[in-house]
Amino acid sequence: IPGETEQSNSLMSRLPSFPLRNNATLLPKPGVPTSATHSLRSMLEILNNKKAPELIYESEPHKLCFLCCGAFALVFTIYGLSFLQWSSSTAYELYKLDDDLYLFLGRIGVNLLIASVAGLLVTCAVLFPTRLIRRIYYLPGDKKINDHIKFTTHPLLPGRTTPVHTIPLTKLNRTKKGRIFTKNGIYGTLDKSTLFFLLKEQDAKFGYWIVDRNGWFWGDGRVFDVLFGKDSLNEAENALTYDEKFGQANKKLKEEKKELKNQYGQKWPLKIGAEIIKEDVGKV
Repeated sequence: IPGETEQSNSLMSRLPSFPLRNNATLLPKPGVPTSATHSLRSMLEILNNKKAPELIYESEPHKLCFLCCGAFALVFTIYGLSFLQWSSSTAYELYKLDDDLYLFLGRIGVNLLIASVAGLLVTCAVLFPTRLIRRIYYLPGDKKINDHIKFTTHPLLPGRTTPVHTIPLTKLNRTKKGRIFTKNGIYGTLDKSTLFFLLKEQDAKFGYWIVDRNGWFWGDGRVFDVLFGKDSLNEAENALTYDEKFGQANKKLKEEKKELKNQYGQKWPLKIGAEIIKEDVGKV
């Protein structure tokens, strides 16, 4: 049940068990309203009337993510060290032939620059799990503008204490195109194209936090679009997924093409193009 188990930071808690399975481990939390029993307005009223911190999200264990990131970091480390060993020995052999110190130093500099790309990828792979959100708490304030969000993440090294971050709700937003509610899954948050969505912390140089869509959500995804997307109640209730918006735009485009075809015939693109050229020539 979400919020009732202690989150471990041990090394073993980061290692997946084999064979790998993708089964959900979190059950719906008793006493939490859902879209099956409450309207969006009712769910938001219940949340806004809370006087104590309320758990609104918990992720599934990120063991597979740790495995993938560790594998990527190992591969890029081996690649970077192998490249440095080969390139430095090659540069030295060339230096013995041409005896040009400046050219030798230039080759070493280029080699280090190329190897730094692998180092950057290793750093990203190591730091990626530290941006994964594990739990999110809604902290009600005396006024709406004083509401805060508290969330926990993974420490960089196993065995360390769990990092806790507290940010004003007004300064934590989802990305512009990262709609949370997709109408798929129990909480309406699953998406075929993305496993995560991002929350952006304002006034931070790199304030992106990663939220796994395959987790437990308080209510459903529309609640989170209101909290982090700053959507109005009507916008959230009538929310369209990006697939639906794309489908509507595609349908409108087909209708416009059909209308042009009926008006100009089969060669309507050529006729419209000729009219545009004629207008441009007339302007000149």
